[in-house]
Amino acid sequence: MGACRLSRRSGTAKLPASTVAGNAGAEGEVLTAQSVGAGDGDWRIIDLWSDEATPWEARLVWSGGGGAQRTALLDVPRCTRVCVHATMLQIFGSNLSTSSDIAARAAIADGQCDTENQWTVRGSSAQLIGGGAGSVNVVPPPWARFVRLELSDSTLSASTFIELLDVNATSRARYAVDQQPNPGVPLGDAATVRCVLPAGTFAYRVVFLLHL
Repeated sequence: MGACRLSRRSGTAKLPASTVAGNAGAEGEVLTAQSVGAGDGDWRIIDLWSDEATPWEARLVWSGGGGAQRTALLDVPRCTRVCVHATMLQIFGSNLSTSSDIAARAAIADGQCDTENQWTVRGSSAQLIGGGAGSVNVVPPPWARFVRLELSDSTLSASTFIELLDVNATSRARYAVDQQPNPGVPLGDAATVRCVLPAGTFAYRVVFLLHL
C-alpha cells in the first residue's frame, strides 16, 4: 500500500490581490505532494477552495507511474473537485479579486470519481483597438472539450460570433453567440478559438468545459 500514501494531504497559500481587473494575480504554491514508496501511483481526489469563498484560478501539475507531467488550468468559483491518477501533485493558485488577499486551500483523498471543471478567459471591448469591432484569438487549454462565448450585453449576441480554426488557421465552424449549442461548441481538433466581437461597450468571457 506504499504507493497510496502521500507526503502531504493538504496545503494553503495566501494569494495576493490581482493588480488588474479581469486578470489573475501573482501565482503562489498551494500544495506539493509526492507518493511515499514505489509503485504506479493511485487515483487522487483533490478539493480546492478558499476560506473567503472568493473565486481563484488553479494550475494543477501531476505525473503518474514515471510518465510525463500533465498540466490543467481550472476555475475555482467557490470550490471545485478534480480527480487524477498521480504519484506527484503540485497545485498553484492565482487570485482573481482586486480588493483583497485570499487563503487558497487544497486537500487530497485517495479515490476515484467523475469530475468536470472549467477555465475562463476574460476580456472587454475596451481592449480592442479604438473600442470598435474586432476579433480576439484564444488557444484552448489542455483537456478542453467544449467552449462558449458570453457577453455582458445580451442585445449584442446575434452580431457576435465564435469561430473554430484548425491548425492551418482555416475556419471550420462559426456560431452566433445566441445560437451556441448547449453546453457549448464542441472543440474537436480546433487549434484556436476566434471571438468575433461587435462595436460597443461590454465585457465578455470565453468559458472552456474540461474533461477532467
